[in-house]
Amino acid sequence: MARVAVVEDEAPVRDSLALTLRERGYEVVAFGDFASAYEALSRLAPDLLIADVNLPDGNGLELVARLRALHSESFPIIVLSGLNSETDFMRGFAAGASDYLSKPFTRDELLARCAVHLGRSTDEGTTALQHDLPREGSLAFRRYEVRSVLGRGSYGTVYEAWDTVRGEEVALKVLAALPSSQPEARLRFLRETYALSSVRHANVVSVVDFGAAQGRLYYAMSRVHGPTLRERIATGGPASPAEVLALLTGLLSALDALAQVELVHRDVTPANVVLRDGRLEAPVLLDFGLAKRVFDRGLTLDDVLLGTPGFVAPEVVLGQPTDARADLFAAGLVARFAGVGREPFPDLRGMALLNHMARTPAPLPADLPEPLRGVLARLTALDPADRPPTARAALEELTALRA
Repeated sequence: MARVAVVEDEAPVRDSLALTLRERGYEVVAFGDFASAYEALSRLAPDLLIADVNLPDGNGLELVARLRALHSESFPIIVLSGLNSETDFMRGFAAGASDYLSKPFTRDELLARCAVHLGRSTDEGTTALQHDLPREGSLAFRRYEVRSVLGRGSYGTVYEAWDTVRGEEVALKVLAALPSSQPEARLRFLRETYALSSVRHANVVSVVDFGAAQGRLYYAMSRVHGPTLRERIATGGPASPAEVLALLTGLLSALDALAQVELVHRDVTPANVVLRDGRLEAPVLLDFGLAKRVFDRGLTLDDVLLGTPGFVAPEVVLGQPTDARADLFAAGLVARFAGVGREPFPDLRGMALLNHMARTPAPLPADLPEPLRGVLARLTALDPADRPPTARAALEELTALRA
């Protein structure tokens, strides 16, 4: 059982944090001031420290710096603060924090960060990852009745399962046993869990539970019934202009929801969009393994995966700074794919495709209505400065177009 130390001077906040963490199954030690926390934690380091910046008898960042100097990098530290400027974040990281959580934050956000950092720093979910994957007909993690396999990938398996606690169908994703030479796969799984747990939106798949148990990392998502956009276009042919507009509206709404929590998806593709009940007007964005948050230094490594060739923004290919406008580029290409029925450069593959897309605008067929062509041209502009600045701005353009 992981031991989490909470240092927070406001008793109601401290008690709420402790209760939430204990309900998740952690051992919790709580302190209300600098002196008592330093005395106890200097002798016995916790597995994770959650510390408020403002303490009545000393600066919380001083506590972080002292404990980090004393114990080196032996445990992760999450700093809590109502201040959220870039300077505030950098002060926390300079003191030795692994991560930064701005007040107010949600229960899911707190638990996701704890799971990520504890999962990376302890043996739980690492040395025991050779345990067997769940089998059809079994009860996984004391909660999920496994019914069938929905899909297998290099990083894990997704099952259709019944959540006996919530009484509903879920998609249960379980990390595969991986050699120690693939730490990025484990990080990707943890980042996906963390990203999904911080968003609640009809066009974004939602996480209902996550954790590390029985030697494996897992998370459960709400079950979305329907084909992927790629499957729908392969069997049903190109979508109508009205359907493309409806699809694009849903995708941009999803990206706007991500922007509200400072997330970028970085892998928006037809295969990562499920159409709820097969309806193009009800897209649901999946697969957040490459998702990234602006100030999540503790969750950011140099990514080997750039995304999916055919839907990657030019600035990503060229190694330039990227932001949410790269997702807008991908959303524009996904909408184009739906309306045309194929990718812009179907004869190219791999790096040849990436290099060509970085320098050549995606062709827009003449039979698409001119207003729709204009929107797609803006979204897929090679220069990010020529795209809408945000998903919200792009949505406003679409609203005017549909009117």
